[in-house]
Amino acid sequence: MLWSKAILLASAISLFSTAVYAEKITCPEVLKDSGKIYRMNMVSVFEGKPEKLVDLMPDTDDNMIWTLKQSQQNVKAQHTAMYLVCRYKGTDKTATLKIPASAKQCTAWFGDNKNQFYAACE
Repeated sequence: MLWSKAILLASAISLFSTAVYAEKITCPEVLKDSGKIYRMNMVSVFEGKPEKLVDLMPDTDDNMIWTLKQSQQNVKAQHTAMYLVCRYKGTDKTATLKIPASAKQCTAWFGDNKNQFYAACE
């Protein structure tokens, strides 16, 4: 009896904990095309499809952070989604990722040097 209660409790905790964590997406650091490798150097966050050109500005001029609460409400009301567009130095090709509806913010940052650039939403 005690054993089954422990399993039930562990199952409930496991189920609850997976529901709490938002899905995370991350831009690929590099884009490979025709044997060439391009490093990511810029990112854009869009409210709706990128073709609609609703490119959002970061929250401040100093940080590359986009708080998504209001935008997530807007896209939900419009029955669309948000997108993270990863841009790469030396090519016009991009990687476009759909931002999960559960994501609260997107962030972009430099690594150890200016050649390392990363972006993610969660």
